Amino acid sequence: MRRNKSLIAVMALSIPLMAATACSTADEVATGGSSDDSSYTYTSDQEGVTELEGAKMASTLGDVETDKGYKVGVILKALTNQYWQGIEAGAKAAADDLGVDVTVQAASSEQAQTEQLTIAQTLLGQKFDAYVVAPESTSNLTPALKQMQGQGAPIVNVDDARVPATVYVGPDHELDGSQAAAEFAKELPQGGKVAQVEGQAGSSAAILRIKGFKEGVEKAGNLDLVASVPGDWDADKAFAAAQQIIQQHPDVKGIYANNDTMAVGVAKAVQASGKDIKVIGTDGVPEAIDAVRKGTMFSTVSPLPYYEGYWAVEAAVRLLEGQDVAPWVVAPAQLILQDNVDDFYDTDGQVLTDIFN
Repeated sequence: MRRNKSLIAVMALSIPLMAATACSTADEVATGGSSDDSSYTYTSDQEGVTELEGAKMASTLGDVETDKGYKVGVILKALTNQYWQGIEAGAKAAADDLGVDVTVQAASSEQAQTEQLTIAQTLLGQKFDAYVVAPESTSNLTPALKQMQGQGAPIVNVDDARVPATVYVGPDHELDGSQAAAEFAKELPQGGKVAQVEGQAGSSAAILRIKGFKEGVEKAGNLDLVASVPGDWDADKAFAAAQQIIQQHPDVKGIYANNDTMAVGVAKAVQASGKDIKVIGTDGVPEAIDAVRKGTMFSTVSPLPYYEGYWAVEAAVRLLEGQDVAPWVVAPAQLILQDNVDDFYDTDGQVLTDIFN
């Protein structure tokens, strides 16, 4: 077993708030009903909810394993992105470990909001006991979420858009951005110009990462944010945006990209320029991990997506078993650098599955 690793991000551990007063039986949930003495709350998107570190869920709530044949429907954004592939892997691993059946489906792209809603409504007809959802926006799955609530099923919201669910499993996206700014401030003690390539407009994760980075730059005091431009989660757009930033600000010292897909594109633009510009991304996907190892990217801020998927399914099972799970199960904002990457990722860029053992 590997030793437990300390997380750089500060994640508050509080006494879990009552997220479910009791639990509908599998049969009740499957038929879309709930008994009079069982219900789930759907308020995990509200501010100030109680938090629990995902790594401490088992030690806080105890072991959980079931042979009741629960079915969990998982609706992700898109499996074309390595980040969501990592979440899928974690969800399936949890299903195997906890003895439940998991069905994972996703839209064809992270912009296919109507398609994702159709997928969710189709899965609703299969009458799952619990649902794990990663909406493409804060509103595109609203009709499906209302139907899930009508079934009396617990809803676990994993990453990105915060929606009315029983439990949210994911990072503090604002912290993702502020971590990047803090690292630039540390690596540039004499100060310097930095820039940001933003995620898709309207994305909750993008909005919060943009805000966190800008506030982090202001807090640092030695950094000058000279550009913050759209990249729309796209590597090619991020490449073009980075080229423009470098042309307009040839003395820029660091560029933060709101996700790793864009960070890889930014890194290619930096390489083409021949300049020494530090690139920090977010997500911890295999391609970015490889770039960190090679030094073409300086760092990525990773919530360890495998564990997000694992903890999401684990939270769903705990809810079905009547346990009180905190409304926010926090995933880490772990800064991955060349000197610690082997503590968190294997040689293929996959998250190690025994970090918290």
